[in-house]
Amino acid sequence: MVYVLNKDGKPLMPCKPAKAKHLLTAGKARVVKRVPFTIQLLYGSSGYKQEVTVGIDKGATVTGFACVGGGKLLMGGEIHHRQDIKLKMDDRRGCRTARRSRKWHRPPRFDNRASLRRKGRLPPSIKANVEEVVRVIRKLPLPISHIEIEDVLIDIARLNNPELTGREYQDSNRLDENLRLACLMRDGFKCTACKKHDRPLQAHHIIWRSRGGKDTITNLTTLCVPCHDKVHAGKLDLKMEGASGFKDRMAQRSMQGKTHMYFELEKAFTLGKCFGYETAAYRKSLDLEKSHVIDALCIATLRTGEVINYPEQNQYQINFRAGQTRKMYRTHPKKNKGRVKYQVNETLDGFHKGDLVEVKGYLKRINSICSSGFLFFPRVKGEPSNSTSKNCKLVEKCSTIHWKQVAQ
Repeated sequence: MVYVLNKDGKPLMPCKPAKAKHLLTAGKARVVKRVPFTIQLLYGSSGYKQEVTVGIDKGATVTGFACVGGGKLLMGGEIHHRQDIKLKMDDRRGCRTARRSRKWHRPPRFDNRASLRRKGRLPPSIKANVEEVVRVIRKLPLPISHIEIEDVLIDIARLNNPELTGREYQDSNRLDENLRLACLMRDGFKCTACKKHDRPLQAHHIIWRSRGGKDTITNLTTLCVPCHDKVHAGKLDLKMEGASGFKDRMAQRSMQGKTHMYFELEKAFTLGKCFGYETAAYRKSLDLEKSHVIDALCIATLRTGEVINYPEQNQYQINFRAGQTRKMYRTHPKKNKGRVKYQVNETLDGFHKGDLVEVKGYLKRINSICSSGFLFFPRVKGEPSNSTSKNCKLVEKCSTIHWKQVAQ
């Protein structure tokens, strides 16, 4: 199946390869993208379009999508999200800390980081995760009319206690409305470290709130003021297990990320939602195996009940390539080499990392550029793994979205 754009660059319904070949031979169209193979018409067309519905099965690391129209699966694939964002941010944070202590010897200026307190702010890793889906959907070479997405609600209460049922959800985990007083009452108004009760008492978070501790009674213990000061000074170890709020925060941020994705998609398309149990029941009724693409196909056809054969064609895997790097040197020095540059050459004779080139009759994508003047490609048996720029011909410029057709 060949995807088609009109003269203005807007998507039309796809055509068969034979018709695309005829249009290209007659000079009525030109190739604009190799993967997925897309042509653009050079003349005005009627612009007739059919209804195309996209089903999205959102996942944390892999998201499946399926485009359905005219009783066929027009395109399906998996979006593999980037997993290096958090690691790169940690590297940058470490470099800033080292540079600050090495040059200026000043403390961090937390008051200047107003963006951290901005209303509606999402962590960069979650924001990038959901915006990758939005970017791919907007760039699909199909006239999308409607989107169906699986809306999975996260039960935050059961993350901490999987055995909760019925009215137990309404039970409070506090002994009193005043959480500090509830903690003191539970511990008998006695310090749990020195066992003394004739001193001023305070409620201490076993896992500190600055380290993700929960603000519940299960994470509190009673300490006197001297013991409390020793704990925060690192001179006293309580050896207690508290309650972490990490799962709660991740669940809440995931739901915030989905809300952000819904908001962005609704700007350009009509949006419908279904639940996970509906998708699972529908997939089992069709006797289909579980995968991200099949789940997305079931989501797209759930409301209509249309049964579509699952073909192996038009399947793609989508990855993301960083457009640039601000890193000049590798984070950690190498043995006997010291500080090593992270990227020796970004360009060579007009070629960039990620460009698609023709070399010795093969189409290869540039993986890296060496300072010796060689371009390196993915290793495939029988195909060149490297070459000089003189033997390469540019076919397609690099893109931050990398499409790869799944082998038929």
